[in-house]
Amino acid sequence: MAESKPDSERIRTVVLLVILAVVAVVAGVRFWGGGGITGGGAKTGELDYVARDLPPLELEALEREAVGAAESARNPFAFGPPPTPTPNLTPKPTRPPLPTRPPRATPTPRLALGADGQPKPPPPPFDREFFGYFGPAHLQVAAFRKSDGDPDLTEIEVAVVGDVLDEIFIVREIGLESVVIGFVGYDPSEDTRVPLAEK
Repeated sequence: MAESKPDSERIRTVVLLVILAVVAVVAGVRFWGGGGITGGGAKTGELDYVARDLPPLELEALEREAVGAAESARNPFAFGPPPTPTPNLTPKPTRPPLPTRPPRATPTPRLALGADGQPKPPPPPFDREFFGYFGPAHLQVAAFRKSDGDPDLTEIEVAVVGDVLDEIFIVREIGLESVVIGFVGYDPSEDTRVPLAEK
């Protein structure tokens, strides 16, 4: 068994050397034969190609396109005219209609109560100022001032309870700070209180 091991190693070594020698011979023949290591081929300096079905190259058309492109090219370092803005063709949205408001109710004119209990138009406003009173407590006299917008034409009138002014206004009550005025032909519920004037 000890002798078989060196014999098998010797055989393996011999086989490897033979293979190496064959490879070296083949490589040498190819290299020195002009084909190179990769195999025989065309001689050095010659190109071998086969033309496929390619369209012919039109050089004149290429030159014309190159000239046209050079003429239309813009200098990227120079300012040119601004581009034309694209118009907005989107229609403007239509505004929704405003909500309609219901018509305001027409105020019904106030009706006053007449002396006979029937409705009447409201009485005219009292057109005088109450600016004081005088006389004893059991017979007070109210003083009224009437002016038609002109201070030089101011009229002063006096009246006691029960007097009628301009055949419209009835002096019903005279107090310290106000008087109660009634209206001819109207119910006492329509009476109005006139305060004492400040001046």
